[in-house]
Amino acid sequence: MFGKRIWIVLSVLLLAALVFGGCVASQPAAAPAAPAEQGGGEAAAAPESGGGVQIPDIEDGKYNVAFVYVGPHDDGGWSQAHDVGREYVEANLENVHTAYIENVAEGADAEQVIRSLARKGFDVIFTTSFGFMDASAMVAEEFPDVDIVHISGFQSNGANFGNLMGAMEDMKYLAGMLAGSRAKTDGNPRLGYIATFPIPEELRLGNAFALGAQQTCPDCKIDVRWIFTWHDPIIEKEAAASLFDSGAQIVMTGADTPA
Repeated sequence: MFGKRIWIVLSVLLLAALVFGGCVASQPAAAPAAPAEQGGGEAAAAPESGGGVQIPDIEDGKYNVAFVYVGPHDDGGWSQAHDVGREYVEANLENVHTAYIENVAEGADAEQVIRSLARKGFDVIFTTSFGFMDASAMVAEEFPDVDIVHISGFQSNGANFGNLMGAMEDMKYLAGMLAGSRAKTDGNPRLGYIATFPIPEELRLGNAFALGAQQTCPDCKIDVRWIFTWHDPIIEKEAAASLFDSGAQIVMTGADTPA
């Protein structure tokens, strides 16, 4: 399937996840912004446009790796965790150039951005949101010499397109156990969960939280608020306030940030 060099990149990314996974600084998340690009710390000198987004340049003679984020690269959560890994790869692998594009909407915008990165000459493209799956599969078919790794999802073609996803349900299960234990101790059986989209990933993680809570608090009930976004601090705050107002003392979020 993938070539040797991509496996080296993946290995270093996984190492970065182990070392820094719990170290992403929690910070106030900014409101959603227009898509932006960045390449190796500097903006591209001669950008190509893709879906209204400036596409960063590759560096000749290097192995060029691009990351596509659904939110800001410094969101204090999901996208920033990937960007920490990207920076670690560039700092620790010789002759590897990385770039990223942030705030890319799922759907047609994502397809244009991914296609533009492939056309630009990037060797590997990491697409880091569930809603990038179909666009990633389509572009991979068009560009068989470009490796596309989709973080989340479930599609692959056995050649240049595959997917990776950590067993996040394990952490959600443990979080549910902790929440249930605290709820039982406090005598308040109401828990809250902020859910993003009714997709397999979110359903799996939300169910893991609920099952964990049942282990330590069989009488606990979970109120769910669907927000239909990965990153919108205002909507996330409103959902959390609604859950607290309804009587929940502990709230878990499925969104990308701790907003």
